[in-house]
Parts: sequence; structure tokens; C-alpha cells
Amino acid sequence: METVLGQIFADAHSRRYDAGVVLSDPTASPRCAFMVAGGALKVTKLLSNGREILITILEPGAIWSDCALIKGYWRETYIETISPAQTLSVDNAQFEERVYRDSETVTALMSRIGEQVSDALTLLDDFRGRDVATRLASLIVRLSKQYGVAQGDSVLIDLPFTHQDLANMIGTARETVSRNMSRFRADGLVRDDGLATLEVLDLRKLEALFC
Repeated sequence: METVLGQIFADAHSRRYDAGVVLSDPTASPRCAFMVAGGALKVTKLLSNGREILITILEPGAIWSDCALIKGYWRETYIETISPAQTLSVDNAQFEERVYRDSETVTALMSRIGEQVSDALTLLDDFRGRDVATRLASLIVRLSKQYGVAQGDSVLIDLPFTHQDLANMIGTARETVSRNMSRFRADGLVRDDGLATLEVLDLRKLEALFC
């Protein structure tokens, strides 16, 4: 699949971004499709009550486009880098032509998009009916397994998630996340020291909070 999708962006324009750059928002009308080649981007949506919720994270290999083929995909969302990132982009017309070139490419693209949507839905389903502390513990464990880097007995989450990012992921307020993080720190489960890095000191005990 990687080779098939890579062909779409074989001669794509490469661009690098610093962390915190907004690539797309609901008022924009992007004219290109892109594949994430490095770093990570977050996809957030502003709800009718004014609260922002983080839908998913686009990692290397993820694809985004507003083309007719997948019209409505990530519609009405913000896409922002959460770390220095690199994208490979082609204009919409070129993207559609290459996707429709053969059935194998269409199948590969739909499979990739399905994986990205499934990941977002799994995140939401994991939190259904759980209190904030349990949702937060579940999220941190999930991020540890996805982005964690072993540091001896601990795990460093290798992306700069802020308390606001964590709050957006579990649908609560930043202050609520901060209170629960203080509790986790006091219990020796995590270390963040107010920085945009998060170290999990005892993954097993944290996982036991929601299992």
C-alpha cells in the first residue's frame, strides 16, 4: 500500500513547518492534497457549544484532501502542526487524476482513510461513560503506546501535548486535566513539570486505573 500511495506524491512539493502552524481551517479553501512525511498534525473541530475537540492526529503516511473523491473528509476542521512537520502536496486536479488511475490506488487510499477514521472513532468510543480521571489515564496510556519512547523504566511521550490538547481529546476543560495531572504526579504515575512533554513513570499502574 505504501508504494501505491507514494506514487500519488512521487513528484510532490515538499514543505516544512514549525510547530503551531495552522495548515487549514473552516474558512480556507485548500487547493491541494497532502501526505504527512514527517512530524505530526492535529485535526480539531469547533463544536456548536464553542468547545474544541481533537478528532485525530495525522502521523507520517496520513493523507488529507478536500477533493470530490472524499468530499467532507475532515470537513469544518482545523489542521495544525503539533511538532515540526513536513508534508508532500499535489494540486487537487493532479491528486484526483492519480487516484482514479486504477482501482488499486483507489482501494489503497480508501483503506488508509478508513484507518484514520477508525482511529478517531476508537478514541471517542474508549471514553464513553467514563469519568474524567479514567478517560485521562486511558488517553495517556494510549499515547504512550503510540508515541512513547522508552527511558529506562519510564516512557517519554515523544510529542509536545499540552494540557489543553489532552483536554480537547477527552472533551473536558484544561483546568480539569491539570487537576487530575497533579493527582497523577502526586501518585508517582507521571512527570510533566508544566512543560509540553509528558513522561509516564508507571505505565502499569496508570493502565490499572481503567482496566
